[in-house]
Amino acid sequence: MTASSTETLFSTPRYASEASRQPASRRIVVAQQANLAARLLDHPTPTLLLCLGETLPGSVEQESLPSSEALYLRLQMLLEQAQAGTRLYVCGDESFLWHIHSLARQAGLLGDEIELFKRGTRRRLYCVHCGHFQDIGNEGECTCGQCRVRLFVREHFSQRLGAYMGVCLDPDTPLAPEVRP
Repeated sequence: MTASSTETLFSTPRYASEASRQPASRRIVVAQQANLAARLLDHPTPTLLLCLGETLPGSVEQESLPSSEALYLRLQMLLEQAQAGTRLYVCGDESFLWHIHSLARQAGLLGDEIELFKRGTRRRLYCVHCGHFQDIGNEGECTCGQCRVRLFVREHFSQRLGAYMGVCLDPDTPLAPEVRP
């Protein structure tokens, strides 16, 4: 049995469209770009915005970090020191969202304490043949960047891996044309 084009699989992530009003002792908003998080900053609870590049005008506490790696390290440090009641809000494309989600879960946040807001089309793909992760757009097929197998991008999303599954598109000719002997 397959899902029709109007149905979404149970594993397909669902993203928030607006922030919940759950009580929090502190809110941490992490954004790929500061402007993506503007709607999440209007809240009376103390809020810290971590973002890449630019910051936003306003009174909210903000930290602009020069790279994704610096942002991940800063967030990890904040989450390790976080008190009970801290909530995390994340804005960006799926690849960014699920990397931050994984960091937060490893730091001890519960799934209910993390809200994800998808902005952008980039997503993460996992090759089931070699275990390689790569970022893709909305395409339904691509070539694995490591083993060069032509992959069909399944709609199934693994929250554990933070990625969609890529399986061999054509078992009779698994390699991309430029790689075939």
